[in-house]
Amino acid sequence: MPANLEDSAADRMREPPHRAKGPQPYFFDDPVMDQLHAAVITLASELAVAFDRIDTLERLLERGSGISRKDIDTFTPDATAQQQRAARRTDIAARVLRPFVNYRESLLQAAAQAAASKNEPNKTQANEDDTL
Repeated sequence: MPANLEDSAADRMREPPHRAKGPQPYFFDDPVMDQLHAAVITLASELAVAFDRIDTLERLLERGSGISRKDIDTFTPDATAQQQRAARRTDIAARVLRPFVNYRESLLQAAAQAAASKNEPNKTQANEDDTL
C-alpha cells in the first residue's frame, strides 16, 4: 500500500501518450469517421469507469459507514457486482457502437449491391451469347 494515496492517484492519472505506437487501425474508408470512432470509444471507456466509480460509492453508502477516498480506491467488488458491471459495460459498448456498426453494414451492403449490379449485365450478355 503506498504511503501517500494522492501520489498513487497522481501516478495513475499521468497524461497518456499523445499517439499510440505502431500503425493506426482503420475501420472506415473516411479517416474522419475513424477519428470520430476513436473519440467515441474513448468517451465510452471513460463513462464506464465513471459508472464503476458511482457503483462503488453506492455500495459503500449502502453499508452505512463513513466513506474515505481510501475506501473507494481499495474497494473490491464481489462476484455479483463484477457481473453487473460487466453487463453494464457490454450494454454501453453495444449502444455506443450501434451507429458505427449500422453505418459499416450499410457501406458493405451498398458495395455488395454495386458489385452485384455490375456483374448482372455480364451474366445477361453471357446468356445472350450462349443462345446465339
